[in-house]
Amino acid sequence: MLVITIHVNRPAGQAIGIKEQIAQDLEKYGDTRVVSVEEIAPQQMQMQMEIPLGGKKYG
Repeated sequence: MLVITIHVNRPAGQAIGIKEQIAQDLEKYGDTRVVSVEEIAPQQMQMQMEIPLGGKKYG
C-alpha cells in the first residue's frame, strides 16, 4: 500500500471537487480511498509592539 500526501494551493470551496478528481485520476493504479481532506486557513499578519527597557507603553 502507498500513502500519498498532496498539498494543493486552491480556495477552500474547491476541496470536494479537487479530492474527487485526484481520486479518479489515481484509480487507474488500483483501488483508491481518500482518507482525509484538511482545509488550512491562511495565517493573517500579526503585529507585536515591544516596550523598550525603562520606557512606557504607548497605544
